[in-house]
Amino acid sequence: MAEQELLEAEPIAVPADSKWIAGTSPDQPVCEAAGRILGARLRAVCGALPLAAESSDEDVEHVHRLRISVRRAAEAVRVFSGLIEAAEVEPLRDRLQRIRLAADDARNWDVIAERLSHGAGIPARIMERIRERRREVQGPIVAAYQETMANACEAKIEQLVQEVESHRQGDGKRRFGRQAPQYLVPVVKKFFRAAEADLTGEEALHGLRIRAKKLRYTMEIVAVAFDSAFRKKLYPQVTLFQDLLGTVNDHATAQTLFADWRSKSEDAQQEAFLAGLLVAEERAADDLRAAFRATWTPKALSALERRFWAYC
Repeated sequence: MAEQELLEAEPIAVPADSKWIAGTSPDQPVCEAAGRILGARLRAVCGALPLAAESSDEDVEHVHRLRISVRRAAEAVRVFSGLIEAAEVEPLRDRLQRIRLAADDARNWDVIAERLSHGAGIPARIMERIRERRREVQGPIVAAYQETMANACEAKIEQLVQEVESHRQGDGKRRFGRQAPQYLVPVVKKFFRAAEADLTGEEALHGLRIRAKKLRYTMEIVAVAFDSAFRKKLYPQVTLFQDLLGTVNDHATAQTLFADWRSKSEDAQQEAFLAGLLVAEERAADDLRAAFRATWTPKALSALERRFWAYC
């Protein structure tokens, strides 16, 4: 996609799903908005977890939705950590991270299985081994679900929300619309710092992907405080970049998994086939990196930065 097309494309229609939190407004005290947002984000995790644990074989999107809901919840916890009791923040972060890591492993194999299932000439035993590996990584999701149920998910969320909403001093009593730019500024700075790095290296590109993801989820939290262009124009641009980098990462992850599989294989024919898959994944990742760098020009970066600082 050309740089001008990227920056001037028609606004992307954003569906009314869990990315936007109902019931928040710029005029609310921060503590009320924070309680609403944290409650919605954490309940989304509790809602997605049983489906990912018990019905992932019926719909692979259950795990995908769990992973996204956990990331959104973790970002909400980061943004509003100052309103949460200090002793509760780290345990909450740790639990979310354990769920996310379990979902990451499962999702990686889901993506590979989906992609190869549409390819021609994939040996049946390769596909069966992929499905077997996918079944192996389901256990941690089930364990996370059982642990969450044992800890009375809904009751704990309700308690946390009440505690957050009671913080009517300091930042908690400020209007959410006035405080929102302060939540946005740190992630914007880190995003553009990562964007200005030498992106020819894999590590720098991965770092930018992480920063884009955090920026996107923070934008979802604070969008109600800004005009409609923030949600309808600026947000889709960040989403476009993050999705492209996410696809690059999917291919890079597949390379790592296939390389590990190949190193342990004692079947010469299987090893040769995996070598071919590695080459295909590497080429796909390289093509996507080139497509990203073609749009991620200094001019495009500068225009995007100006738009963000207008809100910050």
